[in-house]
Amino acid sequence: QRRAVVAALVEQRTGLPLSQIYIYTDGAILLAMGLVFGWAVTLYGMLMLFINGLASDYVLEGPSTARVATIITNHPQEMASALIALLGRGVTYWSVTGGFSGQRRYLVTCTITRPQVADLKHIVAEVDTHAFVTIALGHQALGTGFMPLPVEENGDEEDDA
Repeated sequence: QRRAVVAALVEQRTGLPLSQIYIYTDGAILLAMGLVFGWAVTLYGMLMLFINGLASDYVLEGPSTARVATIITNHPQEMASALIALLGRGVTYWSVTGGFSGQRRYLVTCTITRPQVADLKHIVAEVDTHAFVTIALGHQALGTGFMPLPVEENGDEEDDA
């Protein structure tokens, strides 16, 4: 129970996924165990920790590594330039109007991989501290920089006779 509370607090402060937090804390415990009890048993523990982490990550996050970031900002050109330059990903933005505030802002969207999430957060914070960001799971990302689009092959050729 305490482990989950500590992990939830660390997740809120750092933004790391719970599965990563568990791997780090359990890894630290295993390293301490290795110093006390020896490294043979600890290596088996590390292997189990790795397998458990992969299984937990798959169950919690799913098989997809794609993430779709939606950013509401007043600085679309600067945001787009920074994301393109630092993440190497395409960006799309358009003008939107806030339903509650009625203010005109810009919606910037970018599809990234899971390891790029932390970098995206840092970039957004540097460009616009007042931006609003949501990051959603993408079930599939097809096209440049991701999986190739499937090409249908037409086996039926027309006869011109």
